[in-house]
Amino acid sequence: MKLGVFFESQSSSGGGFYLSQTKLEALIKSIDSKKEIICFVTNKDTKDSLKKKFTNIKIEIFQVNIFRKFLLFLYTVSFIKKILYKIKLRNPFENKLINNDIELLFFLSPSSFVRFCEKINFVYNIWEVQHRSIPYFPEYSDKKYSQSTYELREESYEFAVKRAFKIIVDTEKSAQDIIKNYNCSRDNLFEVQPFVPSLPKYYERVKEKLNFKEIFSKLNLPNKKILFYPAQFWPHKNHIYLVDSFKNLLKNNIDEYILVFTGRDRGNKEYILKTIEKNNLKNEIIIFDFLKLEEIIALYKYSFALIMTTLVGRSSLPLREAFYFELPVFYSKDLLDKSYSKFVNELDLNDPSSLSNYLKSGNYNQNLELIKSAKEFYLETCSDKAIIKSNKNVIKEYENYSKYWQERNL
Repeated sequence: MKLGVFFESQSSSGGGFYLSQTKLEALIKSIDSKKEIICFVTNKDTKDSLKKKFTNIKIEIFQVNIFRKFLLFLYTVSFIKKILYKIKLRNPFENKLINNDIELLFFLSPSSFVRFCEKINFVYNIWEVQHRSIPYFPEYSDKKYSQSTYELREESYEFAVKRAFKIIVDTEKSAQDIIKNYNCSRDNLFEVQPFVPSLPKYYERVKEKLNFKEIFSKLNLPNKKILFYPAQFWPHKNHIYLVDSFKNLLKNNIDEYILVFTGRDRGNKEYILKTIEKNNLKNEIIIFDFLKLEEIIALYKYSFALIMTTLVGRSSLPLREAFYFELPVFYSKDLLDKSYSKFVNELDLNDPSSLSNYLKSGNYNQNLELIKSAKEFYLETCSDKAIIKSNKNVIKEYENYSKYWQERNL
């Protein structure tokens, strides 16, 4: 049996790239010697990067040149697609998979290429569907912010929900979001598999070799309590709430905290910078354009708390990283799956004084037993053993069903 893996994320996508790498690594560990994996990427840089890490699998490039782009566009037009399939002219993406004898394709991240899997069975990842609740945000409506517009997400998710063998989601609440938004009635469609961050494994490899206290000191941060927000500058990451929160802190004469942002610009950074300057908060809010993995780990180890005010996602990589590094967490209220929300302090995003009320009163959860429970939860749900078992269950279930038909002549 040949399994295909579509790795569309690029290194510039930040956490999404490392999440896809982690998913690929776990998938490789999940298959037995009778199966083969071929990984398909869309550019040479990604291929070169993966070849250094994964020497035991075949990696193929599916290059989207102008001609292929035009052909793929034709397959998005319903009546043209019917004609092309009638004359047995397959789309170039599916053709690539079929020529490599792929029986089941794993999408490691949400991808619009799923729309071209008419004949290939597939497993698809949906990370969140909050574009349905905030469709007016520019990352879903403006191509200057993102190519993954509302319409493209809708087409991809609707096709995937109708045609996938399995949809992998991070939490039960994410599955319920999809059922609600896409009128899904298949009980066995979902496999719950948490996002597994790569940072903890990296830390375990290097922790005896590196002095993280020294790394932290070289960041030259003020001697104050650090609220750490590692997030790219998308509008939905809601950095602006924290700017308003820090204005409120200063009004209440609470000045023992600083806020540390780090993440790539996704179109909203300039607005955040201007707002920080306008409110004279440059000493209270510090932005790192880029941090090495060791520096991020140092911040997790020596910050006062992780703070996340995102509007999107029923869980997140930084949340799990905070659980692993035993860091208290402040998080958007009513967003997380209940299995995660019990470990965090919830912020009311309609009220910038929510944070100052917590900090002023001291009425927030730093209970050591709860923090240790959060780490135990992380170790239980994000272990190699748990993810490999999940993958094996998906593959085994597919094999059981595939016995119902002969090998297909695609």
